[in-house]
Amino acid sequence: MQIILITFLPVSVNPLPSPTFETLYLDHHAWLRSWLHRRLDNSSEASDLAQDTFVNVITTGYVEEIREPRPFLATIARRLLAHHHRRHILESAYLEALAALPPDCTPAPEMRLMALQALQEVDQALAGLPPAVKETFLLAQLEGLTYEQIAARLDVSTSSVKQYLARANRQCIDSVCERFNQLHGAAAYQALSPMRKPASPGRRKSIALLLGLGAAGGAGVFGSRSQPWQQLAADLHTGVGEQREWTLSDGTRVLLNTSSAVNVRFDGKQRLLTLVAGEIRVISGHRTTDKERPLLVQTAEGRVRALGTAFTVRQQDGRTEVAVQQSAVEMTPAAATGSVRLLRAGQRAWFTAADIGPALPASADHAAWTLGAMVADNMRLDDFLMELGRYRCGVLRCDPAVAGLRLSGVFPLKDTSAILAMLPASLPVRIRSVSRYWITVDKK
Repeated sequence: MQIILITFLPVSVNPLPSPTFETLYLDHHAWLRSWLHRRLDNSSEASDLAQDTFVNVITTGYVEEIREPRPFLATIARRLLAHHHRRHILESAYLEALAALPPDCTPAPEMRLMALQALQEVDQALAGLPPAVKETFLLAQLEGLTYEQIAARLDVSTSSVKQYLARANRQCIDSVCERFNQLHGAAAYQALSPMRKPASPGRRKSIALLLGLGAAGGAGVFGSRSQPWQQLAADLHTGVGEQREWTLSDGTRVLLNTSSAVNVRFDGKQRLLTLVAGEIRVISGHRTTDKERPLLVQTAEGRVRALGTAFTVRQQDGRTEVAVQQSAVEMTPAAATGSVRLLRAGQRAWFTAADIGPALPASADHAAWTLGAMVADNMRLDDFLMELGRYRCGVLRCDPAVAGLRLSGVFPLKDTSAILAMLPASLPVRIRSVSRYWITVDKK
């Protein structure tokens, strides 16, 4: 056996579409553009949204698994249409409010485009906040009201106002808050406030269309049980090779690994994260000890309950893998009545719907991805390539003749192509490429 120690530095590479994607594009682009044109009545906007739809398809990493291309494309397009109409509603409300101002208070035309871009960024940063929290934040930032004035306006306590602002500030980062400087406060408040006065007839029509698109999109997505549909429709999701972190309403931080998806359902009884696909790291928020609302991660095989902790969960075919970095979790298989296993910091284990595996020591390998790296410790080449394949689109194959070769090292995941390119210098293998997305590693 041959053991190699390798450490690579990341290199930036621009992704290119695969042949499968090209076929999808050529076969359905004209149809999608026509479909969008009927709903927008604007040829230019239809073309732009059609292009954006196909860009979204690339990031899903499931091009080869799409069995019904047109319903799939229509679902993505509905979501983009909803964003498009939401943007139109915001812009219309902002411009309507500006038009009502005295001429000497109206910003110059060349400043309006920058203001509208800032408006979009702020709206996205505040997305998902409860109306009272969002309203509090806007009254403080745009109207300049004090805690007491906001409390009187919303009929809440001053302490509630402070809590609302702390929660909003966690979600709205400083760089976004700075964008308020480019907005006219009163006009921006009218556009962004969830408690603003009723919209004009034109805007009500746009809002109705927006809500209709959302309903249609949800029905279309959840009517299918296939993995691409479920992942695309999830509340939080990442594309192939992408990692992203969210801070939830209770302060819990969720980091999604490559090609992962999570649905979030918080209510008065529980805080539930449903792992649809992939892998997540959870760092629980300050309410973890709240027995009335336990923090749970649901997978296809069962549930993981946080006990004031940091841990990772990976959904695989037929089983769930859990590794605990801090404190402890409880694992409960779905079909094993009364079977609960406590897993402590520094331990890992797997469970199926009917069984729980033994608790084993958790090495740095299991959390390396949270630092943007992959660790191989005397790892078989075929297993290494299978794991690496999670972080790149397309097909990555290993010839059985070299599958048993072993390697060790720490591999930055920002550029998987650089990792593949270095393998022949360290192992008796060669890299054969049909394209960037169709690669075979075989014997030199």
